[in-house]
Amino acid sequence: MDNILGLFEKLESQSLAVQPSRCVVVRNRNASCRRCAEACPTGAIRVEGNDLAVAPEHCVGCGTCATVCPTAALESKKPDDKELLRAAVAAMQANDGAAVIMDAAMQAVAEGKYDPAKVVVVKSLGRVDESLIAVLAAGGATSIVLVAGPVEDASAASDRTAQLVCDTAALLLETWGSDVSVKLTSKLPRSVRRTEPAEFDTGRRGFFSSVRDEARAAAAITAEHVVREKLGAEEPEEPKFAKVAEDGTLPHFLPERRGRLLLALSNLGSPEDVMIDTRLFGHVIIDGEKCTSCQMCATFCPTEAIRKFGDAATAAETGKPFGIDHYTGRCVQCHCCEDICPTGALTLSTDVFATDVTKRGRSERIPMKPRKRKVNDPKSIVNAMSDLLGVPNVYER
Repeated sequence: MDNILGLFEKLESQSLAVQPSRCVVVRNRNASCRRCAEACPTGAIRVEGNDLAVAPEHCVGCGTCATVCPTAALESKKPDDKELLRAAVAAMQANDGAAVIMDAAMQAVAEGKYDPAKVVVVKSLGRVDESLIAVLAAGGATSIVLVAGPVEDASAASDRTAQLVCDTAALLLETWGSDVSVKLTSKLPRSVRRTEPAEFDTGRRGFFSSVRDEARAAAAITAEHVVREKLGAEEPEEPKFAKVAEDGTLPHFLPERRGRLLLALSNLGSPEDVMIDTRLFGHVIIDGEKCTSCQMCATFCPTEAIRKFGDAATAAETGKPFGIDHYTGRCVQCHCCEDICPTGALTLSTDVFATDVTKRGRSERIPMKPRKRKVNDPKSIVNAMSDLLGVPNVYER
């Protein structure tokens, strides 16, 4: 846990905002999510054994890790999601409804050949996520084009993320009846090209100035941590773990990106009544024979896609139903519930009904069986030993 929290302390920079309490690994050490490390194009975040390590001086601020993080524990800055959306809308309106987003590599190649007012430039197309595309589509876009420059080894991971986002967004728009096209290409659309070459683009100068400043900031962050480590200097620590709520669950939240995506899809209309398989949503399946009714899945679910109902502690006495409610639209497919289930009773399927995604209420109610032993019983350890040994009576002295 210290290694994971240390990662977040080092990763916080001008390019990234970090919310450790949202990370599923921080919430439960058995969670297997390592998507930020797997997607990082420069190896700034990497897995060593079962620990995450970070080299902040290698971070280029591409935002790919924030795009793949299911719980928004990492969020991009400069620009943040809202700033990027505003810029994309302005460029879309200037280009007669066609939204064009290109990466820094293409900007360097196309210097002076395009109209800056009609294009949004990001460091990497891995910065773009489905909520941005869905909001543009719901806001009147006629087409959405992501333009990638020459691919280098360092940018390949970001481009794979961009392709996955494009494919997912295209499937969602098609399912929700939108005719807006989404594509990833290496060619600059004709609508944004200049008829005559322009002088040196001030926008490009600003971009490289920004890169230089953020490189300095990354170096400063690295130096600061080295000095702190060598001198043993300590800063006042803020609480790293949130308090447990009255119902025994950790605090819940819904990433803003997910809220924007759900709203945009609702504005597009009603989806086809079909099953879709994406990286975004999940459907919980519980094997009633294996389930011990511990409700740990609801305790650690970060977004409250799984929520407790009824009282498990008194169910055996009152006979009242209890279990979990599942909300497909709130599921971010972090797989935390699947990872932490003590008996392997829970499986998270990526196939979901599209009509369940934008439902305001629960998608499914899953009743559970009353526990064999009373919850919070003083003799719970003795009873557990009795079950483990298969002996009806175990006596304590």
